[in-house]
Amino acid sequence: MSLGLAVPGAAQTGVRELPISADRCAILHALMGGPYPGCAVPVIAGVTRRIEPGFSRDAAPLEAAGGPKGYFIRFAFNSSRLTPEYAAHVKRLAGAFVAPELSTACIMLVGHTDTVGSANFNDVLSRSRAKQVAEALLQTGQIQSARLRTEGRGERAALAGLDGADPLNRRVEILVRAPGPTGC
Repeated sequence: MSLGLAVPGAAQTGVRELPISADRCAILHALMGGPYPGCAVPVIAGVTRRIEPGFSRDAAPLEAAGGPKGYFIRFAFNSSRLTPEYAAHVKRLAGAFVAPELSTACIMLVGHTDTVGSANFNDVLSRSRAKQVAEALLQTGQIQSARLRTEGRGERAALAGLDGADPLNRRVEILVRAPGPTGC
C-alpha cells in the first residue's frame, strides 16, 4: 500500500479531526480506520469532522485499507509550536504507536497552512509544523526515526469546502501505512 501522496492539492481520504482530549482508544480508532480490540467505539458525533464523505467505520488491517488512515491536529496562526494541550496529545499518540498493529507502521506527517502570507513563507511554515510533530514524537522515546517521514504542502491542499484562510487549514495530518518491502 502506498501513502497516496500523488494527488496534488487533495486532503487525504479518511483523515479527520479528533478532539484535543482524544484518548488512546480514539487515536487508535482514527489511525486504524475502525474499532480497536479492547476499546469501546469512541463517541465521535459532533466532535470529529470527516474531511471526505464515505469514510468507512469498518475495522480493517492496515495492509487491507484502501489508503492511509489518520487524523490531523491544529496549529495557531503563524506558528509551528505545539500548544501544551497538543504536546500532551502527541505523547498519547506516541503511546498508541506501540499497539501491535501499529508498532511497525510508517508514519507520515504532512504540514499545511492557510492562505494568509506568501506561498514561500507558508511552505517553510508547513514543513516546520510537520517537523515539530516529528520531534515531539521522537522525544517520547517510543518511535524510531526510520518510521517517520515529514512533508510540507504549504497552502496547496486546503480542506475541501473551506476558504483557504480558514483556521482549520493550519494543521498537520498524521497518516499511517504498512511498511513496504524496503521499509518506510
